[in-house]
Amino acid sequence: MSLTQEHYDKARAVIAAHGFGADMQTRISLFLGAAKSVNAAILGAVELQPQVTVAFPFVHGQYFREVEFAALLARVTRWSANWPIYVQSIRLTAQLWTQWWQLQLPPGAALSGRAAYSALALGHALLARVRTAPLIPEGTNEMDPFVAALRRIEQESGRMIQAQIRLLKDGASELPLDEREEIIKDMQEAVDEAFRCFLEWLASSTAEQDFPSFSIPWVRLGSRQ
Repeated sequence: MSLTQEHYDKARAVIAAHGFGADMQTRISLFLGAAKSVNAAILGAVELQPQVTVAFPFVHGQYFREVEFAALLARVTRWSANWPIYVQSIRLTAQLWTQWWQLQLPPGAALSGRAAYSALALGHALLARVRTAPLIPEGTNEMDPFVAALRRIEQESGRMIQAQIRLLKDGASELPLDEREEIIKDMQEAVDEAFRCFLEWLASSTAEQDFPSFSIPWVRLGSRQ
């Protein structure tokens, strides 16, 4: 089954009916945070490369931006104490991490041109296909920290996509054009499938039960308990 606008509509309707409660925020942050972490892992490998190319300034900036977004989500989310949500999310986020782990198989992205290009294509797919801002219903309080974070991540991801497209198009690769296009298509389909399952998960959620929520506080270094 392919990802369609209907998947967005159903998930958004559930959010409109029940709001961005702790359970819903937790579901969204677990998946979106995983997408950001996977892309950061891809970009982080480039940070460790001894050779600096023209692509490095773009990749360097994107790496720290993705780490920032993962930390931002951890801070603004009202995390639910409803533990089954965390168990269910593992099945969904595992689809993203599996794609990354497959690229680590020998010879790995450092020695394989195809694996390196596949890693770049996976990062592009994560930025282009995992979009959560369209899930925000009309009339939502835009001053809510969680909503504001989703808006900002969407905006910045749009900027990063342009650099990713340039790297995919003009980056040094010995792969034939048709093979590169096939890799991009395969990665988009893999991310689409994971995101489709995620949207269906949101759409199937019901009214939240009376579970407590918690936030992750900032800890000042050097402070005493």
